[in-house]
Amino acid sequence: MLIGKTVEIALEKEIIKSKSIIVDATHTKARYNQKSPREFLQEKSKNVRKAVYQLDESMKEKFPPKTTSNEVNDELDYCRKVITVIETEPQIAEIPAVKEKLNVLKEVVEDYAEQLSYSNDPDARVGHKTADSSFFWISNTYSYE
Repeated sequence: MLIGKTVEIALEKEIIKSKSIIVDATHTKARYNQKSPREFLQEKSKNVRKAVYQLDESMKEKFPPKTTSNEVNDELDYCRKVITVIETEPQIAEIPAVKEKLNVLKEVVEDYAEQLSYSNDPDARVGHKTADSSFFWISNTYSYE
């Protein structure tokens, strides 16, 4: 939007004479996750379970079996069940180490349930400067007629 407005002003003032502008982007830290939604949910539920197990290993018996499906919706259902189990144990749910991770899991589940997802922009890419570091970038060409 900012680029569009800047170009619009520049065209009005006749600073730009061309019909096309190429905008090259550089890498930056962004809210981007290389994990799939299912993997991300698995990680957050695992963090909660680990925090619970440090307090009470007998809780393992109360958690539902992990899903073997590759479906995000199945993982969401599993996470909801984990949340429910922990919330039925207030003496554990209120311990700060568990509560913090539980709240993160709840937020992630809510975000995915509301179908918030990462960019579907076909111009968005992951780039690599080295074999083990990556960054998110977008490079677009804007045309004004």
